[in-house]
Amino acid sequence: MHKIFANTLFIGKQVISLPSCHSTNDLMAQLSAKKQLHEGAIIITEHQTKGKGQRGNQWNSPPGENLTFSVFLKPNFLLASQQFELNRIVSLSVLDVIKEFESSVKAYVKWPNDLIVNKKKIGGILIENSIHKGNIAESIIGIGFNVNQDSDLLVTATSLKNVFDKKFELEKVLLSVVEKIEHYYLIARSRDFKLLHQLYEEKLYLKDKVAFYEDSTGKFNGIIRKVSPEGVIEIEDEAENFRKYQFKEVKLLS
Repeated sequence: MHKIFANTLFIGKQVISLPSCHSTNDLMAQLSAKKQLHEGAIIITEHQTKGKGQRGNQWNSPPGENLTFSVFLKPNFLLASQQFELNRIVSLSVLDVIKEFESSVKAYVKWPNDLIVNKKKIGGILIENSIHKGNIAESIIGIGFNVNQDSDLLVTATSLKNVFDKKFELEKVLLSVVEKIEHYYLIARSRDFKLLHQLYEEKLYLKDKVAFYEDSTGKFNGIIRKVSPEGVIEIEDEAENFRKYQFKEVKLLS
C-alpha cells in the first residue's frame, strides 16, 4: 500500500507506507516534532513490532494480515475537555465500515477504546493529543483493525475474515475507514456534537444491560447508562447509585 486515492478532502493525501515499523504513533510523533506532516497524514505499516494499546498493553499483529496505522489531525476547534470526541469519531468510522459488509452484524464500541463484533475485540484505538492554550493542537490517532488474521488470535478477539468467512483487500478497507473518519471529523468541525453523541450511544456495548464490573472498591453488577460529553462513563449499580468513571477506573469482568 504505497498510494492512497481516497475520496477525501485532506485525510490520506499524505501517506508514509513502511514494510516494518516499531510504532506508527511514535514515528508520527517524531515527524510531527520536525514539522514534516500535513493534517490528514497517514503512516501505515505491514508489521508493527511494538504497537501500543490502552493500559500499557502491546498490540500484536502478524505481518500483512491486518491494518495498523496512524492518522495525524489538528483539531484546534476542540477544547482539551472535548478530547473524547475523537474517540467517538474513530469508533463510529470503523463500525460503519464493518456494518457496510453486513448490516445485521453485532458491532459495538466498548468504552473507551475497543471495537467489538459478536462479543469479541476486532480493533482498538489509541489517541495521543497535544494541548496548547486549552485546545487540542495536534492529535495522533492510532488504529489497529483485525482484517485477515485467522490464526493466533486470542479467544477474546476476532477479525473481519473470521466474521464474514472471506479475505478482504486491505487497501479497500483502509480507504473506507479513512473516508469515514473524515466524514465524522467534518461533522465535529461543524460542531454538531449532539449527532455524534447520539450515534455513539446507539453503538455503546452493553448499554442498558446488566454486566459484572470491578472498581477500586470491589466487584459489582451494574448497567451502563451513558457516556458524558467528556468521556466519563456512568454505571448504575444494584443500589441504584450512579457511579462515574474516568479511563482505567473501572473494568468489565463479564
